Amino acid sequence: MSAPTLTSPAKTAPPPAAKGPSPRKLSLLVFAKVTARQHRWTVWGVIALAAVAVAVLLFSVYWSGHAVNVLKTADCVKDTRDPDCYQLAREYFDAQLLASRLTERVGLGLLLLPAAVAGYMAGPLVARELETGTYRLAWTQSASPARWLAAKLTASAVITVVLVVVVNLVFRWSWDDAPDADYPSSWYDPTVYASLPGTVPVAATLFGLALGALVGLLIRRTLPALLTSALLTGGVILAFVKYRHLLWPTETLTGTALGRSDRSDRSWTLEQGMLTSSGQKVSLEDCRWDAGCLTRQGGVTDYADVHPQSHFWPLQLVETGILLALAALALLAAFRVLRSRLP
Repeated sequence: MSAPTLTSPAKTAPPPAAKGPSPRKLSLLVFAKVTARQHRWTVWGVIALAAVAVAVLLFSVYWSGHAVNVLKTADCVKDTRDPDCYQLAREYFDAQLLASRLTERVGLGLLLLPAAVAGYMAGPLVARELETGTYRLAWTQSASPARWLAAKLTASAVITVVLVVVVNLVFRWSWDDAPDADYPSSWYDPTVYASLPGTVPVAATLFGLALGALVGLLIRRTLPALLTSALLTGGVILAFVKYRHLLWPTETLTGTALGRSDRSDRSWTLEQGMLTSSGQKVSLEDCRWDAGCLTRQGGVTDYADVHPQSHFWPLQLVETGILLALAALALLAAFRVLRSRLP
C-alpha cells in the first residue's frame, strides 16, 4: 500500500496591475486640489470679495451716470448755477464723489492685494503646516516636498490671478465709462495704476506668493511669518509707487508744445518750471512755487517733464520684469531652503 502523496496547491499569479499614470505624476494636481479644498472657506471668501468689488464698480458707474441723466433731463447741464438746478447739481456732485470714493476703495484693495496674498501664503498655507507638523502627512502621500510647495503655489496663483484679471477688466470698463474726464483719477494714480488691466497686477501677485512661501519656510511660525511677509511685500509695492516715474525716461515739453498740451491727455507731470537762455532748468519747486523767482533766475520759456499716457505700457513692462525677477529669486531661495533646512 503506497503512502499518499501530498501535492501543494498551484500558485496563482497575481493579477496584472492596472496601467495608468503613476501616483507621483498626479501628485501636483491632486495636492493642488487638496490645498484648495482644505482652504475652501478662504477661497469662497476671496471670490465673495471679488464679487463685491465688481458690484461696487458697477454701482459706481450706474449711480454717476444716473446723476448725469437727471441733469440732462432737467436741462441743467450747461448752467448748474440756475436756482432751479441748484439741488440737482448738488445731488450730481454728491453722486460723483460717492462713485469716486467707491472706485478708489476698490483700487486701494487691489494695490494692497499682493501684501495680503503674501501674508496668507506665508502664514496659514506654509508656516502653519510646518509649525504643527502636518506637512509630514502630505510628504508620505506620494508627494515630495518640492511638489507639496509647488501645489500650494499653483492653487493660490490660479485662483488669485483669475480673480485679479476679472476685477481689472471691470475696473477698466468703469474707468473708461466715467462721465467726468477726471473721474475717478488719472492713470498714474497708484490705486488706478494697480487696477487697470496690465502686467503689473499679475506680476505683483506672483511676487507676493513667492516671497510669502520663502518667508513661511524661513520663519515657520504662523503669525510672525504672516506679518513679516505682508510688511516686506507692502514695502516693495510702496517703493514702486514712489520711484515708478524713474523706470522710463520722461518727455520734456517746452514753449508751443507745452501750450498745445491738453490736460485731457492725462499726462503725468513730474516737474515744471522755466528754461534759461542756456537751456538750464529752473524748477518751480526750487523757487518754492514763486513764479517771479523763475524769471529772476533767467527763465525765458516754460517747460514740463511729463509721462504721457503712452508711457503706461513701457512703465508696466519694466516694472513687471523687475517683479518677475524678484519672484524667481524668491522661488529659487524657497526651494533651496525646503531642500536644505527641512527633514
